[in-house]
This record gives sequence, C-alpha cells and structure tokens, in this order.
Amino acid sequence: FTEPSAEVDMACLFCAGRGCRTCKHSGWLEISGCGMVHPNVLKASGVDPERYTGYAFGAGIDRLAMLRYGVNDLRLFFESDLRFLRQFRAFSS
Repeated sequence: FTEPSAEVDMACLFCAGRGCRTCKHSGWLEISGCGMVHPNVLKASGVDPERYTGYAFGAGIDRLAMLRYGVNDLRLFFESDLRFLRQFRAFSS
C-alpha cells in the first residue's frame, strides 16, 4: 500500500535469526513500517493522487507484545480467545 516503503526489522528472538515459522524462515521480524501511500490507494479512496499525497506510519505494538511475552503466533492476539488473553495482567480477573 506504500511506495517507496521502509521498515524497521530485528533478528527473530524465537530462532536467533536462523529462520522459523514465526519469521517465515527469514530470520527477521518487521517491527514497524512506513512509506508514501500508493496513488492507487488514494484513487480507490476517492482522492485525486495528482493533487494529494499521503504518508503511512505503523509501529507494530502487537509485534512488540508478541516479543515481550514470547508469543510465537501474532494471530493469537486477534482471535478473542479468553484462554489466551487471560494470561496477560490487564485481562486477568
């Protein structure tokens, strides 16, 4: 959705950079990304890309939580499974 794009990566803590399922066997995890919004995205939103440009920034707070708590599958944070979520202090009873 952005072009050109940039990102901040760090060595995968789950495999020490050797490659695993979590890092898609690259040895790296993307922590944040940024870039200029692609003109096609602006067009699809009804914005004239000849007149306007946009920037996108994203800090991967979910990925930082994944690393902090040793969760090797990011999708678990978004599945609303209370058995998973209750292990974190903010969700505990």
